Amino acid sequence: MGIMDKERIKLVTLQRTIAPALADMEREFQRITEADSPLTRKIIDHIRKGKSKRFRPTLLLLAAQDDRGFPREAITAAASVELVHTATLVHDDFIDEALTRRGLPSVNEKFGSSAALIMGDFLYSKALHNLCSENLHHAVELLARTTVLMSEAEMLQLEYRYDLDITQERYLQIIYQKTASLIENSCRIGASFNGRLADREDSFGVFGHKVGLVFQITDDIFDYLGDARRLGKPTGQDWEEGRITLPLIAALAEAPQAEREKVAELSRNRDPEARARSWPRIREFVTAYGGIDYSFARAREYGEEAKQALAPVATGPQQKLLTVAVEYVINRLN
Repeated sequence: MGIMDKERIKLVTLQRTIAPALADMEREFQRITEADSPLTRKIIDHIRKGKSKRFRPTLLLLAAQDDRGFPREAITAAASVELVHTATLVHDDFIDEALTRRGLPSVNEKFGSSAALIMGDFLYSKALHNLCSENLHHAVELLARTTVLMSEAEMLQLEYRYDLDITQERYLQIIYQKTASLIENSCRIGASFNGRLADREDSFGVFGHKVGLVFQITDDIFDYLGDARRLGKPTGQDWEEGRITLPLIAALAEAPQAEREKVAELSRNRDPEARARSWPRIREFVTAYGGIDYSFARAREYGEEAKQALAPVATGPQQKLLTVAVEYVINRLN
């Protein structure tokens, strides 16, 4: 049975094909995060115990791979991308006062909120400084642009917190900036190192953009349907913290007025414990009015658009593996 014939696509299967490059990336990640501060080293060791999927570096390396293998610059850039992603998680947990991450205590829970804030800044700074020191100016530009978009997305999330009137268009803007922009620019950076494909960077960017939308939409679905033990974080967290995501937006659009008013009444109470108690009713509402099915359908549409963007530019094993990456995102917790 071929890899694309399997019902469930496992990331480890995909990454096995580039295992040496990922191992080099891990060593580079360790080198970049060396620090004089004992507390910084302790926090880095804690972060590394979490099981990161290394999805963004994987896409970057797959885009960069050519007949000669992986350019050294791609390894450095992949480590920097992973640093930026890690920084976003540390800052997200700080903002949300999250207790866990990847099945372990979050940095803010274990080391305190001040340490978490400083650690996120440290990781962002190290990522960009590392690229500057290697004169990878295009990668610096793309990652710097991404950090601006992600910061703006965090502000938009604050602005639209608890807002049941948020439009699907605004939701898509937020998840593009918060999640998809880093995946898009990981693919762009990788393609820029590939001599054969450097002039097709825009196509890889579209691919990454669409994959990023799939990634966040499915993540939002898993908050309704996932297993907390497998996710490494509680389910229902978006509702408790006032983040209104696509499954609820879609269900509200289909529900009768009386049912929407019931949800609005529950949403007026912003106490986290009260929202946690109302979570089963919200989950039932979203399922009953098609929010899950609609969101999965949109994710699949974006997945097909990602494959179409890739079709004219990638060939052979590279195209197959990047297509597998799309299937992995869609099916990762099926």
